[in-house]
Amino acid sequence: MNSPDETLRNELATLTSRLMADELTTDEDARLTEILNAHPELIDEYADQLHLDQLLSTNLYAAVPDGISLETLEADAVTEDAPVVVKATAAGAAGSGFGYLAQVSVVVVLLLLVGGAFWLQNREQSELPEESVVNTPRRLLELPAVKFVGMLLDTEDAVWEDEELGDDIAYGTRFAAGKQLWLKSGIARIRFESGAGVVLEGPAQIELRSSLNAKLNYGKLAAYVPDEAHGFTVDTPKMEIVDQGTRFGTVVDPFGKAEVHVFEGEVDIKPKAQAEQPRILKASQAVLFTRGNTQGADIRVTPTKFADVPTPEQLVAAKSGNYPPLEAVPFEAEAPFNEFALLHINTALPKNILAGEAFEYRATSLSEQTGGVGFSHEGWWADPNFTRLMVPEQRMQWGGLEGGPMVLQSRGHHHAYPSLAHRMARKLAEPLPEEFYFSLLVKYEGLDEDDFFGLWFDESLGGMGTSHSRVPTVGIKEGKWFARFSVKNERFLEQPINNQTNLLVGRLSFHGKTGHPDYLSLWINPTGERSETPDVRVHYTFAGKCLESINAVGVRIGQYTEVSDSLFLDRLVIGKTFESVTQPPE
Repeated sequence: MNSPDETLRNELATLTSRLMADELTTDEDARLTEILNAHPELIDEYADQLHLDQLLSTNLYAAVPDGISLETLEADAVTEDAPVVVKATAAGAAGSGFGYLAQVSVVVVLLLLVGGAFWLQNREQSELPEESVVNTPRRLLELPAVKFVGMLLDTEDAVWEDEELGDDIAYGTRFAAGKQLWLKSGIARIRFESGAGVVLEGPAQIELRSSLNAKLNYGKLAAYVPDEAHGFTVDTPKMEIVDQGTRFGTVVDPFGKAEVHVFEGEVDIKPKAQAEQPRILKASQAVLFTRGNTQGADIRVTPTKFADVPTPEQLVAAKSGNYPPLEAVPFEAEAPFNEFALLHINTALPKNILAGEAFEYRATSLSEQTGGVGFSHEGWWADPNFTRLMVPEQRMQWGGLEGGPMVLQSRGHHHAYPSLAHRMARKLAEPLPEEFYFSLLVKYEGLDEDDFFGLWFDESLGGMGTSHSRVPTVGIKEGKWFARFSVKNERFLEQPINNQTNLLVGRLSFHGKTGHPDYLSLWINPTGERSETPDVRVHYTFAGKCLESINAVGVRIGQYTEVSDSLFLDRLVIGKTFESVTQPPE
């Protein structure tokens, strides 16, 4: 494939400018598609020009003083006493959309002139004699209150591009009308003040216009619209999607294609072009629109193409304005602590290990606890809504290995909380070596096929919305033991037994010359000399994250795990050999 030269880039800029001005002919439309298909490396430049168009339009209209019409301003610019402004042609748009920017520049200059006139008028009024000012009634200047139209509920591996809010937007952040969000990758869930909830999947750009309206410039969006938000509308560059009480999804790409899928209820589709007829789409129907087929072609509805929308419980919890919520479902009454056992403890951790945690603390909260071996002084990150330390009626035990007098209990996910939340995570004092073994005592109560738990290893803790789905992980998924480097190369084993203590043993190896871990081995309840015969072995693929080092370890519970479920953990051990993590302490 030949690299695009400057002539081709100029042609792309010209066609893009004509597209934004709605002047593109059918032949030019076909040529634009041909260029982008033949040179995908130009897609970023194409998208950047669309971004610039949206940004200039938004900021331009926002800068117009009250009472001034931008359209009127443009028309009034050409009068008998004013110089004639020659509108740049598409041919002059070569390079970086110069012709289009020239049009915008003319209006910006006019705005500056009008703004200057307003400033001079206000300045003259402010320089009136003091007596006149005193005898003239005054009106206090009241700044209009910010009108919030949406709130961020949660994210999954979201990468934002936002100069105002930064790279990591906190859950519960409220957005004002007109706020534009650029999601470079990952997933974000948003509640509108009307009660509607949407999930956005990047790369995507959305503008939150009001509590009942959003404009999706490109990207993937799915919506849940309860009765109180009836009429919620999603605008796209080519059409309006008006809810009639439903769940629906839409995909808009930079090439002008769009899909609409209806899962429940129905939507009204209103094309922007006046010549096109509106269309009603009902449940289990989907349609694909292209520049060559603006009436749309029927396609198969595909719910799995979209991420999960916000839950009704999330939307209700966010309605109060305090989100994420405080603990809504408290743990059962605490059992009395065995203080004698804690004071005269024989640790469950063996000696000469790289890192280990027996969860031996007097407090019930794991958050910020700094004990254990080989971990950093910063302590554990843990969500008290879902984790606690407790004294079990019977210590966890498998074979000759016995846990300590306290264990970690991590319960299932509550639907009023963010869909993805770490349950516990901690930094290591030193990066783990090129090959290491690990083991963990595990017991799960309430096991079914929807439950998930994973012990993961990563180069950093990440934020609350980091899923760690592309790093070495072992645990339970779909009712079976599993091991993976990413969700695309998982290996499954037999089904665990509910409410039974198990010993998980793993090895992470660095066999290649790349310097990152490339083999993950897992043993389930190993007996005898099994160090060279794991139950499953997974190889790294490019779908996983290329780790430079292992600096953090953590445990996550799945978002579909029932709040009544409980995961019990004890005796997390990391060592250099199989024997060091499977032998009881001396």
